[in-house]
Amino acid sequence: MLEFKKHILPNLGVFFRYKNTVDVFVEDSYDEEFYKVIINRVFEKTGHKINKLISLGGKSNVIAACKEDQDKRDTKRIYIVDGDLDILNDTNENNLDYLFVLEKYCIENYLIQEDPLIEIIHDNVLIDRDKIKKILSFENWLKGISSELVELFIHYALCKKIVPTQRTISLGVGSICCQKNKITILDSKKCSERIETLKEKLLDVVSEEEYNDQIYNLRQKWPPSVNHVLTVVSAKDYLLPLTEFRLQKFKSIKKFTLSRDSLRIRLAKQIDVKELEEIKTRIK
Repeated sequence: MLEFKKHILPNLGVFFRYKNTVDVFVEDSYDEEFYKVIINRVFEKTGHKINKLISLGGKSNVIAACKEDQDKRDTKRIYIVDGDLDILNDTNENNLDYLFVLEKYCIENYLIQEDPLIEIIHDNVLIDRDKIKKILSFENWLKGISSELVELFIHYALCKKIVPTQRTISLGVGSICCQKNKITILDSKKCSERIETLKEKLLDVVSEEEYNDQIYNLRQKWPPSVNHVLTVVSAKDYLLPLTEFRLQKFKSIKKFTLSRDSLRIRLAKQIDVKELEEIKTRIK
């Protein structure tokens, strides 16, 4: 990503005007095709076209560019950033025109929907949808992992606030999984061990009383539930890999291989995008 002065960033859209009727600024470019599918579905039937997303290289850059772009001008634009751990800490920017902060951890969180998953599995294994629904057991599966993952991300959020140098999301989900009946699943014990390690890091900086107070407040606000696991847990790094592992349950019926990128793009084409409809109201 080329480095530009902050006051220049909003004007990058000029270079893509022939491709877009709305300038859409996002954090990173590596997900462009996948992201573009979702955004164009949101703007479907509006007459707008978005053939090129404008990547500014990180959340802070997008917000900084948006701050420099608060004056009225003819160009329609929207700046989109992830909710991240700031959702848990309630530290997202919310007072800027043209800025849309995702109400979930990241754009991938909107992909984790039951019906599109069933359709994708049906296309590959060609068995009755009701049987797929029963094997997938989507709701029960999410309930089963919500307690550990929400608690883990509460600790990640507290670490970001208190010990920001501590690794959190980048620790990944793979090392807290195990194999059961040839299927990769979340390992409750390993997850608890990671939470305990994070707790120790926090107690190196704050008293146990302060730790307990802050953890209690976060737990009260974000108790384990399907809705909360789909909101505050990174789908890109945790829920989507776990969903991919979940599909291993169907390999005994018919062997099929679906890469994570393929799964993402196919979900992007089929999910219900109503939760993202507010984006259209933010362009001016």
